[in-house]
Formats: sequence, structure tokens, C-alpha cells
Amino acid sequence: MTVDLFPGPVVAELADPGARIIRETVLPVEDRHRGVVHSEAVRVDLQCAAKEAGFFAPHVAAEYGGHGLDMRGRTVVFEEAGYSLLGPLALNIAAPDRGNMHLLEAVATPEQKERYLRPLATGEIQSCFAMTEPAPGAGSDPAALATRAERVPGGRRIDGRKWFITGADGAGFTIVMARTSGEPGERGGATMFFVDADNPGTKTVRHIGTLDENLFGGRQSSSSPARPRRTSPAPPSPSTAECPVTVR
Repeated sequence: MTVDLFPGPVVAELADPGARIIRETVLPVEDRHRGVVHSEAVRVDLQCAAKEAGFFAPHVAAEYGGHGLDMRGRTVVFEEAGYSLLGPLALNIAAPDRGNMHLLEAVATPEQKERYLRPLATGEIQSCFAMTEPAPGAGSDPAALATRAERVPGGRRIDGRKWFITGADGAGFTIVMARTSGEPGERGGATMFFVDADNPGTKTVRHIGTLDENLFGGRQSSSSPARPRRTSPAPPSPSTAECPVTVR
């Protein structure tokens, strides 16, 4: 079977202006800051420039301000963005936001898309994904999850500790992986929950230094009761953080 890898005319139209904004706008900012930016104002300025060029969040659907590119198209556009360390940030395709946008487009309810996906896709807020836990908790294997989400009147209470959470500083919400059944090491029970940034149950404990300084923030946290909203079950930034959590 023949596989068509040609990205199509829409991508061709995006490639040239994309290359120009990276080289003419983003690279000078990267040089000025020596590739290390810890400023929300710089992020906003870069993303405004990308929006004006019509080159912002190209991976999301048009209804959220993007171009709805498929994987073939994304390879071309993302390659242009990757010419600069700050290119993905400018285009709103940096981790973990890009992956969270893809997840929300695929499995979120209409109400969740309006509350979380739309402001994330437009760059109004940032996000993070909290799965990794201190040993012997979960790393890349959700079967090892130690964080628990227990049913309580009115919702779920999440108790656990997360760390090395990319994009934690400044995130408007966190997608938290927690266990709803079973014990660590057992399969099943891994579920995703939305926890808003203003949830009083989440507390930042400490920031963790990393070799890569080109990412914002970083934290460890713990918390007292508050109530998150639940996403669809599994399976259906830039910084590191440690976040022990107790939320209701």
C-alpha cells in the first residue's frame, strides 16, 4: 500500500511565514536572553507575534484558533519551530501544553474543552501533567501509581506526592494521574483528574534544579482538602516540579 507523506498546500503556505517569524522575531529574542527565558512577558510577546503571523497553535482545530494540521503537516511546521530554542514556546507547541491539548481534543467533554482546552490553545493559560512520583511510585509506568483518589461526599479526595512536573510553575491547571482502585503494581485504576491552580488542596514544597535552564519554573508540593474535576479515564512549561498533593 502506498503511503502519501505529502503534507498538502495548507502546510506549504504556513512554512514560509513560519520560517520568517522564527528567524526574524524569535531568534533575536533567544540571542538576547542567551536561550534562557524566565519571563511571562517574553512568552506573551513571542506568542502575540506568532498570532499576528497566523502561525500560532497550528496543531489544534480551527475552532480553537489553530489549523488542524495532521501529523504530516505538523512535522513540517514543528521543524521550523525547532530551529530556535524558543520556537515551540512562541508557537504554543511546547511540552507539556501541546500534549495536553491533544489529549483534551481527543477525550474531554464539551464543557471541559471550553473550560480548559480553549484558554490553553489560545495561550491564555499554561498547564502541566502530574504523573511522576518519588520511588517506589510511578515513573513512566502508571501501574506503579501510589497517589490515590478516594470517593468522598461530593467528589474525590486525591492524596499523593508528585515531582519533576514539567510546566508546574505558572500552570492554570494540572492533569493529575491517580489510582481509583487496586494497589501499586496492579493494573487498572489509573485515572486523570483536573486540578485547578487555585485549588487550596495543592501546596508547593520546593523547586528542583535541572541542567536545562530553557524551561520555566519547577516545584514540589503538598496540600490539604479541596475538590478537583475529573477527566475521562485513561487511556480514553516548561520546568520540573515536585508536588505532593492532597486535594478534594
